[in-house]
This record gives sequence, C-alpha cells and structure tokens, in this order.
Amino acid sequence: MSMTMRRALAILAKWYSAPLLLVLWQIAVSSGLVTSRLLPSLNLVWNAAIVDVGNGILIHHAGVTVARAVTGFALAVVVGVPLGAAMARVVLLGRLFEPFFFLGYPVPKIALFPVFIFIFGFGSPSKIAFTFLECLYPIVVMTYLGVRGIQTRLIWTAQNMGADRLTILRRVITPAVLPGIFAGMRIALPLAIVVVVVTEMIGDTQGLGYYITIWSTRFRYANVYAGILAIGLIGFVLDQMLTWWRGTVIRWEQERSRL
Repeated sequence: MSMTMRRALAILAKWYSAPLLLVLWQIAVSSGLVTSRLLPSLNLVWNAAIVDVGNGILIHHAGVTVARAVTGFALAVVVGVPLGAAMARVVLLGRLFEPFFFLGYPVPKIALFPVFIFIFGFGSPSKIAFTFLECLYPIVVMTYLGVRGIQTRLIWTAQNMGADRLTILRRVITPAVLPGIFAGMRIALPLAIVVVVVTEMIGDTQGLGYYITIWSTRFRYANVYAGILAIGLIGFVLDQMLTWWRGTVIRWEQERSRL
C-alpha cells in the first residue's frame, strides 16, 4: 500500500464522523424526517454559502469574528501563562489569586457582559475584553496546576548536577509545564470563538453571530446553517494550527511515541 493511500485512510479513520454527519443530515431532509424549512438540504446551504462568499459578506463577518476571538485569546495567553506560573511559585500571589480563579471559574460570566458593554461599548473592545476574561481562567488554572505538578526530585537532580536557576527554568521547569499550558490553550481557543459569537448575537452589526441572527429573523435558514458551518470550519482550522504549534514546540512527545 502506497504512503499516500495510508495517509488518506488514516485521515478518513480520524475524521470519518464529519462526512457521516453530513450524510445523515441529507438523508434526514430527503426522507422527510425533518422539514426542509428548519433544516435545509446541503445543496441549499452550499449555494447560500457560495453566494455570500462570492459577494464578500460571509468572509467579512467571519474575519471580524476571527480577529476578535484570536485577539482576546492571545491577550489571555500573554497574561495568563506568567500569572499562573507566578501563582504556583510565589505563595503570596497564590493565596491572593487562587480563590478568585478556582471559586469564580464555574460562575457564568455572561452575566457580566452588560458591564463590559457599559465600559467598552457595543463594538469590538467589549467582545475582546470579555473573551480575554473567559479564556484567562482555563489558561491560568492549567498553567498553575502544571507548575505545581512538577516533581521536586527533578529540580533537585538538576541542582545536584550543577545546573543554575536559568538552566533549571529552561531545561526542567519549562518542558515539564508546556503540556499543561497547551492543554489550557486548547480549552480556551474554542471557548474564545463561542464567546465572541454569543456576544455578537446579543448586540452588534457585524460578525458571524450577527450574521446568523439577522438571517434567522428573515427565516433564511440556509444562510443560518452556512454561518454555523463557517464557525465549525474556523474552529477546526484554528485548533489544527494550535495542535501543529504544540507538536513543533513539544517535539519530545512525538519522539517518545515512536519508540
């Protein structure tokens, strides 16, 4: 069997559920199990997506949503990783922020969105700030737990071998905590997209959340599902990019899996 065929079969085995869902969708509509008014056929959704991609409407709204989500997510990474590490290493900071993050994590923060609107307005700043807050929690918590989970004997071993603090940070602590950091990032990234879309539905004039809302009020469900599929595609692409970045940074896990 050729290498290309093996790769194709591996991809199919990993992602077969996506085309299977589309097939079930089409069967449900064609058989009449679901009314086509609420669940249009894939052909109608595809045509609606092609039209709105061609005139630039769908691309514009998708670009706005992606820019907001990625900006809020990136700010959360820049702030959350150092904060989580500092909380784990500095007792005073841990006691100060740990109750805030661990007790406040399950609180539905959407209740605070009116406050963000009052402070930042209805535009992008309020969406980015709210996305930053939502993404900050998993990134800080996973970084904190990752640093706290480092085995002390690893640091002692490095010290006994003559390693200084910078070498221990670079060769021991950072490799040990990177899987936890990327786990938090992978949790936060789709959360960023969800938060942006939901807040765009609440009040905005652009973005995929607005795109879905405006077409649903006009009962153009083919366009609604085109927007929903666009969100899913964006989330998939961003997740794959993050997974690729993780693989390039944490190379030793791939090398270990080959053994």
